[in-house]
Amino acid sequence: MEHSDMAQQVLVEHGMLKHIMEGLRATVAWPIHGGDFSRKLSTLRFISQSFQRHLERLTSLEEFDGYMNLVMEANPHLAKNVEGLREEHHRLRSSLRRLVHGLERIAATDQAAFAQAIQELSAILDRVDEHHKKEASLVQEALERDGGGEG
Repeated sequence: MEHSDMAQQVLVEHGMLKHIMEGLRATVAWPIHGGDFSRKLSTLRFISQSFQRHLERLTSLEEFDGYMNLVMEANPHLAKNVEGLREEHHRLRSSLRRLVHGLERIAATDQAAFAQAIQELSAILDRVDEHHKKEASLVQEALERDGGGEG
């Protein structure tokens, strides 16, 4: 695959992930009236599964066809940074798998477990946002060094 095609695919995938994350945040913010949160739980299960699949797809693209190999080839001194991001991918995927599995086991009457899952989901979304900032920073650093840092 051409580098420009790969870069375009990753950009599109990041955009789609952003939309899914916005949907999750909107669902988290959805107010519940009364004690019945079964509809909200159902929606969270559905969107979380999509989020999990898409995050796994995107991180695989980044690791095997994306920026990680390119950065390490062009800037071997950044290998430790790339490996740190790769480890974060693993932790994010693991956390999300546990959350999605946990959402499936929550009873529609267990408000405490539901509240805990919402808190965990919000934390994962924040971690993904922070991770994306780190990735953008690393790519920017690699481009500046590759291009000589002239401005």
